[in-house]
Amino acid sequence: MLNLMAALMAGSALAGTAPACDLTAADVRTAGGDLCAQAWMDRNLGMNDLTAVGTHNSYKLPIPSAELQAMIAVNPGAVALDYSHRPLTEQLDAGARQIEIDVLNDPQGGRYAHPLSALGRPGQGAPVSAAFAEAMARPGFKTLHMPDVDFRSTCLTFVACLTEIRDWSRAHPDHAPILIMLNAKTGGPSMPGGTTPLDFDAAAWDALDAEVRSVFDADHLITPDQVQGEYATLREGVLAGGWPRLGAARGKVFFALDEGPEKVAAYRGARRSLEGRIFFVNTDETSPAAAYLTLNDPVADQARIRAAVRAGFIVRTRADADTREARTGDVSMRSAAFASGAQYVSTDYMTRDPRFPAYEVRLTGGAAAVCNLLRTEKRCDGLAVELTDEGAARGYLAPTDRPDLTLVLAPPPPPGSPRAVADQGVFRETRALQGTPRWVLATSDVSGEIYDDFAEALGVRLTPDAAPVLTALLNRAGNDRSVVGDAKTHWGTKRPYIGTDQPICEAKTDHLAGNPDYPSGHSAHGAHVAMILAELAPQRANELYARGRAYAESRYICGSHSYSAVEAGLLSGMIIYGAEQRSDVFRRDMEAARAEVQAALARSGQVQ
Repeated sequence: MLNLMAALMAGSALAGTAPACDLTAADVRTAGGDLCAQAWMDRNLGMNDLTAVGTHNSYKLPIPSAELQAMIAVNPGAVALDYSHRPLTEQLDAGARQIEIDVLNDPQGGRYAHPLSALGRPGQGAPVSAAFAEAMARPGFKTLHMPDVDFRSTCLTFVACLTEIRDWSRAHPDHAPILIMLNAKTGGPSMPGGTTPLDFDAAAWDALDAEVRSVFDADHLITPDQVQGEYATLREGVLAGGWPRLGAARGKVFFALDEGPEKVAAYRGARRSLEGRIFFVNTDETSPAAAYLTLNDPVADQARIRAAVRAGFIVRTRADADTREARTGDVSMRSAAFASGAQYVSTDYMTRDPRFPAYEVRLTGGAAAVCNLLRTEKRCDGLAVELTDEGAARGYLAPTDRPDLTLVLAPPPPPGSPRAVADQGVFRETRALQGTPRWVLATSDVSGEIYDDFAEALGVRLTPDAAPVLTALLNRAGNDRSVVGDAKTHWGTKRPYIGTDQPICEAKTDHLAGNPDYPSGHSAHGAHVAMILAELAPQRANELYARGRAYAESRYICGSHSYSAVEAGLLSGMIIYGAEQRSDVFRRDMEAARAEVQAALARSGQVQ
């Protein structure tokens, strides 16, 4: 994974220089800016101040098509089993920071070594590999979804799965804390004549902890005792801020038992909380053992999730279930999951299934973990806690890949040139618009909210909760417009109102006067956003292009920019949008955002 400091230093002229940081500051910006971000986060954020994406049944391989179709013919609900995941290492490389493992108790070994098959005849089981037979023969917990039905896994034993995660973790010691969830599978056989899973008795729960300790040493585990500290209960420790600081949690894992009250009680035993145990447990917010909650319906449980996260608990929710959302392209559950503030959002589609290309669940910008907006608001200044190797610290384009507008744009008109004279004329004539509806719009465009500014053109007013992917995309893409500021500094032209007593539609501050005229940053913003939204909502493209132009024109109507600066800003926004097409991460995020926008338009009665 890409260390955030390394990513920031790579894009900075200060590479090799140690920044002076105020780690007691309230936020990243006042701490000293980008180069201080990781140090500030590591000191000031708790491990519950993050948001990350993970996978459901992370070990699962696909069921062969013939077997699956035979199951579906008997029970159409078996379509819910039609998903799979890449090996755990690849998921971690892609940014998964929550892994879910199902285990079956097998203290003697061999209990699950001879699976049946939906295609098998009596006495004839499913073909298995030698590696499968060997792994199943050994004593210890096995990793599979459903005996006899869905038993193919990328890592066949609990220890094998944990070892793969541990080895990846050792190779990436700065990673955000990884949540490893566990389901202890029990119940009846999955098919007639199949194997009945063993129950978990006290010895099994102790053995489960022991298998974890056999792979992870204490220095790489975050346990309930660490969070409880000197408090009487784990819940009290959580509410007092007992989760480790991010810096102390990097490179570590923690475990959660995702089970109902009966198994949770059996795992706790007579303990008041979880003293001496490895796993946090899924329980309600009032339990002495409360620290972690599984709340899998982010739509119905939205208020509860938000309240729990604000209180300090860690919550895992789901973006999809039973393949429904992927098959229909419905992103409402995904949007609700991201908007809920849950620290971990689980999916079966962290990697897009080619059959369902409209559905995928990842953080934007190639991030593996970001600051939890519900808990940190804007204190992280848009920077990620951890990036994958494909992520950039800011924007979608590395600084060296961003267009040089000083080479692309025509220079501003020289004083006294026909264009400069024309700019002066436009400024004088547009002062007559003061008090008109167009002046009011220009005034609103100075500092309006982006979804308000484009609501009429788009045909629907979006919100960050309804469009969390698009919101993050627009915020990140805005960083690619930093090249507009570079061009301003390069040419250093004065704004048209300076040296006159003519009115403009915003306050004549020192900041405004000191910010050069050419090209217009507001105009670049309007064009850039319009281009993005028009791609996502082609049925509204003409209206969006027109609004982007009008947003830009507000700057010379206001009097804050020359007409030439507005033209150059419009062109700049289009150039930046074009350059972003080279980013695979931008293209992936655009596809995810497209689903949000189209869903909002469909709700308003507009069809693509």
